[in-house]
Amino acid sequence: MENLKLYIAILLGMIVKLMLKLCGKDATSAPGKIALRIYPRIIKEIDKRCKLKILISGTNGKTTTNNIINWLIADDRVVLSNLKGSNMANGIVSAFINNLRSNYDIACFEVDEGSLPIVTRYLKPDIFVTTNVFRDQLDRYGELDRVKDLILDHIGQALAIINADDPNLASFSGEKKVFYSVDENMFSRRTNVTLDSRFCPICNAKLEYSFYNVGHLGKYECSVCGYKNPESRFIITNIREDLTGFVFDFVDRETGINIENIRWKMGGVYNLYNVCAAISAAMLIGIEKERIKERIETFENKLGRLEKKEVGGKKVIISLVKNPIGMSETLNVISQDPDPKAIVFILNDNAADGRDISWIWDADFDILYKIENIKALYFSGKRKEDMALRVKYSEFVLSNFEFIDYKEDLNRVFDQNDIHKVYILPTYTALFEVRKIVDSLSKKDGIKKWR
Repeated sequence: MENLKLYIAILLGMIVKLMLKLCGKDATSAPGKIALRIYPRIIKEIDKRCKLKILISGTNGKTTTNNIINWLIADDRVVLSNLKGSNMANGIVSAFINNLRSNYDIACFEVDEGSLPIVTRYLKPDIFVTTNVFRDQLDRYGELDRVKDLILDHIGQALAIINADDPNLASFSGEKKVFYSVDENMFSRRTNVTLDSRFCPICNAKLEYSFYNVGHLGKYECSVCGYKNPESRFIITNIREDLTGFVFDFVDRETGINIENIRWKMGGVYNLYNVCAAISAAMLIGIEKERIKERIETFENKLGRLEKKEVGGKKVIISLVKNPIGMSETLNVISQDPDPKAIVFILNDNAADGRDISWIWDADFDILYKIENIKALYFSGKRKEDMALRVKYSEFVLSNFEFIDYKEDLNRVFDQNDIHKVYILPTYTALFEVRKIVDSLSKKDGIKKWR
């Protein structure tokens, strides 16, 4: 009977997948949703078919880290993964149905923090990668302590790869753990406006920082109980700025392996944490350092994580923003670009975005004041007026802006002659529509990518 339910669940999931593809839609969630209703234990079947299982969870960076790990390990291995960001149970089962096999060498899934209880009930990870804990979708997750507990309580017997620079995650008390971190660099700050976590997770005293890298990620110590960054086995160090991103060294302090002068084509210090976590996982499963360097240097990001395209001679950068840290760090990346530019903010409050948009008031929009050559500013989405109001209450003088319907008017943004780049900052439910529109506009000249 159990096997019959499994086969029916897979069959109906595949039918849904086929119907969606015939309609030109992605089958990243619906096949899994149908299959789970028929046979909730289908995730257990995934667990049985995979030799090595890696889970990735945290507030920011899951999709990028997942894609990097896959890029590092996939060539000579059969890997099952949810690379398109559908990270709830439905998405994991959909990935299985979309790539159905009797067995896999490795399963590598990013998992939404709220979905960890149901996923880890059936799928027992061998390696669990943590990214960070920030305030995000408070209507779904609540405050940081709950998110931290969701992650740390579901690591189970896995080997945990923990971000040592996040004081909340670094407090993990399990025995099977290694830490990774990012060294101080030219973008590190002595002060920081956007801090989601200020207090020691052990004694609740205020943490003292010698530097901040991203939000509350940095070098910290509690003057009361002595809690501080644990010693990291894996570290990105010797960080230098490059024309397209960074050059850095990756060091495994336990084995003495040092991968020097890795060229990383993505901006944003937060992406250094993503690539550090991914390389750490790859090292632990035995990927050679020569392959790691070659693959990291050829990695191209996708799915709106500083994704680069081109429309009509204009360079386009699409960056998903969904919480205060994500918005602040994206604006920091833009502030390092002197080219004439337009910025398009798209704010929705659909269920997948989070109904509570109060997070925009915690983001550091004063950074806009530091950005050179903003030639045009656009606001779109269901809550575009709220976003414009937030910008108006920053240090930036909001004068030259326009409200648009991104589904109908995005093409007009590229018609301006005095801009070289267009930065599009959508929330989640606008992201995929924006990518389709940009790709459609690109096809007039052939879809182009730039480095």
